[in-house]
Formats: sequence, structure tokens, C-alpha cells
Amino acid sequence: MAITPAFLDELRDKVPLSDLIGRKVKLTHKGKEHTGLCPFHKEKTPSFTVNDDKGFYHCFGCGAHGDQIKYLMESEKMPFMEAVEYLANMAGVKMPAPDPKAAERNERNAELLKLMECACQYFQNNLFSTIGQEAKNYLIRRGMSSDLVKHFRLGFAPIGSGLLAHLTAHKFSIKDMQSLGLVAPNRDGNGYHDYFYDRVMFPVMNRRGHVIGFSGRMLHQGEPKYLNSPETDLFHKGDLLYGLPQAIETVRKKNTALVVEGNVDVISLHGAGFTQAMAPLGTAFTEDQIRLLWTMCDEPVICFDGDGAGRKAMVRALNRALPMLRAGKSLKFAYLPDGMDPDDMIRKKSAKALQEEIDGAKPLIWSLWQMLLEGRTLDTPERLAKLEKDAMDTVAKIEDERVRVYYQREIQKRIKMLGKKHQRPVAANSLVSPTDSPQLLAYLIAYPSACVPCLEEIGHYCRFSVDWMQQIFEKLETVLLDNADVKSEDLYALLDEGEQKAIDSTLQQLYKKVYADEDVERAVRQMIKVSKIKTLDAEIKEKNKMYLRTGDESIKAALVGLRQEMEKLKESE
Repeated sequence: MAITPAFLDELRDKVPLSDLIGRKVKLTHKGKEHTGLCPFHKEKTPSFTVNDDKGFYHCFGCGAHGDQIKYLMESEKMPFMEAVEYLANMAGVKMPAPDPKAAERNERNAELLKLMECACQYFQNNLFSTIGQEAKNYLIRRGMSSDLVKHFRLGFAPIGSGLLAHLTAHKFSIKDMQSLGLVAPNRDGNGYHDYFYDRVMFPVMNRRGHVIGFSGRMLHQGEPKYLNSPETDLFHKGDLLYGLPQAIETVRKKNTALVVEGNVDVISLHGAGFTQAMAPLGTAFTEDQIRLLWTMCDEPVICFDGDGAGRKAMVRALNRALPMLRAGKSLKFAYLPDGMDPDDMIRKKSAKALQEEIDGAKPLIWSLWQMLLEGRTLDTPERLAKLEKDAMDTVAKIEDERVRVYYQREIQKRIKMLGKKHQRPVAANSLVSPTDSPQLLAYLIAYPSACVPCLEEIGHYCRFSVDWMQQIFEKLETVLLDNADVKSEDLYALLDEGEQKAIDSTLQQLYKKVYADEDVERAVRQMIKVSKIKTLDAEIKEKNKMYLRTGDESIKAALVGLRQEMEKLKESE
């Protein structure tokens, strides 16, 4: 259909902005304008204005600006055509008539949708009859209530050709059944049989809730375990997400989506209150699915299974999203414990435990950095240079120039910090922390914001001689470099059970009194000073041995400089 500028102007004239926005935002009429709290950012004092005469809204706080269509696209995450149709319904205006070919396609699609709906009802009826008792028991064992089963319209396909007979009785043609992947020809060329049999059926719907395909899970032994509808005029699995129509309202309202691996995970999550959950259809997460999510929210959370396959799938998702990143549009990644999937998290732990993992989802830059570091030893300039080259080659794939520049800056900052970390003084044979105790680690966990200004010096001068302490420090350092505002409990959660037990007594002692940030920073800098002195002392002793052995005057000159530096440190407060 042709959406002309004149038609859009008619919609704008018939639907005043204040009427549209006033449905969600409390507006106060002042002169020729309406004012209210901006729906696009949090504020306490109204800076959002709506001018019906001029036909635009504007926020003096965040700069949001637009007309009726842009408002629906930005606030409700509607695609353009959906926003136009929404306004047309409000205005009581008919949408422009499609061209004859489009009308013919729409009529054809409407007939195919009726056929799919009839098939879905057949599967549903089977599930709630005696023939579907075993399938229903399977769903109950998976923790699915009757309401959830009905909400997602689950069904059962028995062995045989019952669907073929059912659809034939409703006057649908075998040609259409075959074109939609509901029946297949027999091997001997005589007749047809049902494409799905002995399977629990999961209807796949488009965003309007129309059934366009199916995913069937084998009830007994057999392969494949999951079978999707083939590609048809209605069904393109790379463009779709299972659970989309059930999730779309929550996704728009909360500006967040949760992408998991399987259909059962989606249904279990909805039952536990995670009504923003969706899943790819047994395929790799595609670029089209990412684009579809970005029409509804800004940073979908990817939460695949906590196993090797799940981790690899997340890396593939990251690599697919990377070239497509643009201002305000990205992905976040929630990493589940080893061997756990979202359904396990709910059943074996709790919904709260899963929510904590989702709340702690890492931004794409964090996951990209971890991917780049995986399996590398970074103890020489050449290896650091190789990391930098690989990182910059990867970031170069980002098509949006603005986003690409920010990623390049962030990578360069991290490379620089790594370089400093691996350029610590080498003259001392065994650099240690000031007291060789976990006190410094406890400060980092309990008072991260106070310690961040000292982080570079800690990494440069404080080397723990005890392996578990050094491992804890490196974990904390990596996260604090990413996020200076990280919470103490999130840092503590990074440690494994053994590390937590090792640090607990020191933390408890520290928590007995509340310290001001400046007192913590002063104490940490004193620890760094002691470590610097130890480092210089070790280097002076080493160079003194070298001078006595060689008589090299350049070593003598270096010794003078080191001793002067030592005296300054000792004299400083």
C-alpha cells in the first residue's frame, strides 16, 4: 500500500499530539502548550512540552523531539507501519487500499493463515483429549501449568494422518497443506501423510498472534528431537522468535527482552514471571532476529545455557551483532553457572537467582574483551601487540563510525592498562604486597569507589606472592577497569567458594566499622608506598651486586637515582 505524505498529514490533523501522549503522560495545559514529565528519561521537574499547533513534542532535558509517529515508534517501540495503523484506528480513518497484486497476496495469506489456525486447533484438541494424555503428562513434568499450556497454545500430533483427514474435512487443499509443511508425500508416491507425528507441538506465531508455523518435540525416542516447519510463504525461521506475541507487551513497557535457547525455557520463564522471554527457533541467533528485537527494545539480554555449546552460541551472537551496533542499540550477556540453563535456575535455585544473573548481565564490550583475551598469555610486548592488532581488526567490523570510534578508544585504554600491568619492575625477584595479607583485597571489595583512583598503582607495584590472593586481585582489577561504580556484593560474587572463605574473616573485620572513602584511599596509598619501598630496596640490592661485579659507571648512576627516589618516598607523608 502507498502511504502518502498527505495521508500522514491527515492522521496528524485528526489525532492531536496531546491526546495521544496524554494517554500515558499526565499533561498540564499552559497557554498554547502542554507540559509534563518526559516519558523518555527520568526527571522530577517537568521539561517535556507538547505543542498541538506546531505538531511536535520537545524535551528540554534529553532533547527528545518528534511528531505522533515518532512518539509511537520511540516510546512504544512500534515499527513505522504499525504506528501508522495505530493512528489510523484512533482517527477512524481507513488505511490506503493496497495495489491489486498486494490485495491478491493478502487474500492468499489470509487463506493460508486460516489453514494454520485450523491445524493449531486440531493439535490443541488432541492434547486435551485421551490421545494426548502422555504428552500432557510430559508438560506437567516440565512444570507447565494448564494456563501456560493454553496461553502458548501447545498441542499434540499423534502417529498417523489425523491432521490430513481433519484439514481435508474442512475443505482445505492438499496442495496448500503441503506448501505449509503440514503434510508430505508418501515414499511410494501414493498419497500423503502428516509431517508432524508423535510430537508435542509448539505453535510459532507472528507479532500479531497468527499461527505461521510449528516446532514439534519428539515425545518418544526418535530423531530429530525438535522438528520445525520448513520454510514457507508464511514461515521464515531466521526472521522469527518463539514467544514474540506473548512477550511483546512486556518488552515494550520495560524496554528489555530476554533471549534464551529453547521453547520450553521460554514457557517456564513466562510461568515464573519473566514475560519478556523469547527464543530463536532451533537456529543460530540471526541478524534479522537482532534487528527485530531492536525495534522493540534497546539492549536485549542474551541468556543461553551455561555449557560449552551455550557459550559458543553467545560468541556467535556477539559476532553477528558487532557490525550492526549503532548509537543506543546493543546486546547484553547473562552468564549462567556451568551446566545450568534458565529452566534449571528456576527449578533448582529460584526465580530470584535467575533475576540476579539477568541484572548482572554484561555489556557487549565486556564480553568482547573476554573473548579477545581467551587463551592468551600476555607476558611480552609482541603478544600484547598481537592482541591489539586482533582487537582493532575485530572492532573495525562495526559499521557505525561513531560507535566504532568509542570501541577503539575503549580497546586502546584496556591495552594500555594491560601493558602497564605487564611492565611491573623486574629487578626484584619476588615482589610482594605490603603485608602479604588479604587486607588490600578486602579494601578493594568493601570500598571499590575509594580504591579505583589507586588501581593503576596497585597493579603496578603490588604483587601478591600467594597465588590465591593474586588471582582474586586480577578478577577484581578486570571488573573495576570496566565499571568503577560496581557494587561490593557484585565484586564478592566474582570469587569462587574457596576464595570467599579465604577472604571472609578479613572482610568481617573491615565491616565492623564504617570508614570514610578518603580514609580508605589514604590507607591503600600507604600500602602502595610500603610496596614501592620494598620494590626499590630489592632493585637497589640487585644493582649494587651488579656494580660490584662489573664496575659499570652507568649502573652506579642508576643506583644514585634509585636511592634518591627511596629517600623521597620515606620522607613523604
